[in-house]
Amino acid sequence: MAFHKINDPERLHALIDAILLIETDADLDGLLSLIIETASRLVGAQYGALGVIAPDGTSLSRFITYGVDAAQRAAIGPEPRGHGLLGEIIRQRRTLRIDELAEHPRSSGFPMNHPPMHRFLGVPVAISDGHIFGNLYLTDPLNGEPFSEEDQQLTEAFGRAAGLVIDQEMLRANMRELTLSEERERLARDLHDTVIQRLFGVGLALQTSLPAIVDEHVRSRIDSVLDELDTTIHEIRTTIFEIDQDRTESQTLEERVYALSAEVESRLGVHVDVKIASGISNDVGPQCAQHCVQALREILSNVVRHSQASAVEVKVDTSNELIEIIVRDNGIGFIPNVGSGRGVRNLSSRARELGGNCTIKSIIGGGTTVRWTAMRRV
Repeated sequence: MAFHKINDPERLHALIDAILLIETDADLDGLLSLIIETASRLVGAQYGALGVIAPDGTSLSRFITYGVDAAQRAAIGPEPRGHGLLGEIIRQRRTLRIDELAEHPRSSGFPMNHPPMHRFLGVPVAISDGHIFGNLYLTDPLNGEPFSEEDQQLTEAFGRAAGLVIDQEMLRANMRELTLSEERERLARDLHDTVIQRLFGVGLALQTSLPAIVDEHVRSRIDSVLDELDTTIHEIRTTIFEIDQDRTESQTLEERVYALSAEVESRLGVHVDVKIASGISNDVGPQCAQHCVQALREILSNVVRHSQASAVEVKVDTSNELIEIIVRDNGIGFIPNVGSGRGVRNLSSRARELGGNCTIKSIIGGGTTVRWTAMRRV
């Protein structure tokens, strides 16, 4: 990402902070808004926009803005579609830096009620296959000066990182929609064989550059990024486990629970002790059995992602008209309902849809217990 071109340690720190900030599990809409806000703040731009290129490759399908409130946007009128100067960047597929917009031959002026703008920096955002997803448009630094060469380098480096994050989110969105087992296998294989290997390569390149870096603050920042890369690789391995969905519908519920537990041990290195009530497979309907396996997969994924546990106990039993899954880990614990992620919300909603419930008890330093229930005859 051309870190070596950025000589100011403070600006390099700001770039690394900006990249880490957009590593989020927000949906695509939230991510795009965060990216343009972060890019604008990174170079001190008063206004910013992220234009998403339409499938035709010649126009904009969306235009996400920063620095302009909802009332101002409404007064301006329809969103830009990629004509004039914005279209020039789409066609050229490269950075464009302008000291005075009005003097550029492709500038076509602004619509009524549009705030005046003078300085301009446009940077393409490419995803991993080289496809241009969109463009970052930044205008008018708050210091009144034109955008500098280092502003351009910062934004280009940030744009490359943003492209990878967008790529990840679109991959996650696609994975949520995929139902064919062949596609799941292909995605898991691509993540393992391509993405993880690239991350290893990036980490190795950063490690080899450390001896040449004199500034201790920069060294510390790069060490932090290396830690983040290690965490990301671990999370991708967990994601592979999550998307490689259960494809053994012909097996009994008991067999599928044992197979899932063994998968956690072999792929993710967490010991799982399983206790299943005898004959439970005959007491649970097929729809409920499928949801039980998916819920258990979600619970175990959360354990691996967040608990730092080395061992897990899984108990599957029946209680009255319910099937009950209890998962205990020996991890670090957390405060339930504080910052609960999408996984916890999915577990709760899945249980409610099946007439059951999901409760979580956790002690800081003392592990976590999840109890998930559903009507077993569904």
